[in-house]
Amino acid sequence: MQNCCVAVFADLDGGYAIAMVTGELLENALKHGDWSQSTRAQLRLEVEGASGKIAVSVQNPITEADPHAANLLETIEWIAGFPTAEAAYRARMLQIAAEDLGESAPSRLGLVRIAFEGNCKLSAQVAHGTVTVTATLDMSVTA
Repeated sequence: MQNCCVAVFADLDGGYAIAMVTGELLENALKHGDWSQSTRAQLRLEVEGASGKIAVSVQNPITEADPHAANLLETIEWIAGFPTAEAAYRARMLQIAAEDLGESAPSRLGLVRIAFEGNCKLSAQVAHGTVTVTATLDMSVTA
């Protein structure tokens, strides 16, 4: 993914950011998706660009009772409550440092890191047994 993005985009930093965001969203989709039903087990990736912005969307199937969807929406809303993704990232790092997570507990840092390191806004939709996560990168500030 990284090689493709760097080859397509003249801005190396922007290409690296797009590749990181895309890779992380795909990894989350594969990890948390419901792949048990072959009739709807589809992974979709869409990358669109216009006016200095790139939108990366990843869609995957979920079960209706999956707690990951609620956690996803809650985390994105939490990130949006901060003035910047960097502020959210710092706050989450401080929370992790203050908690005794143990080795098996999830850090729930992934989406915050995507927003911060990818310089993007995150959004998500859950409908009809699928979840779609979109990261919108502002390419005008990567240089």
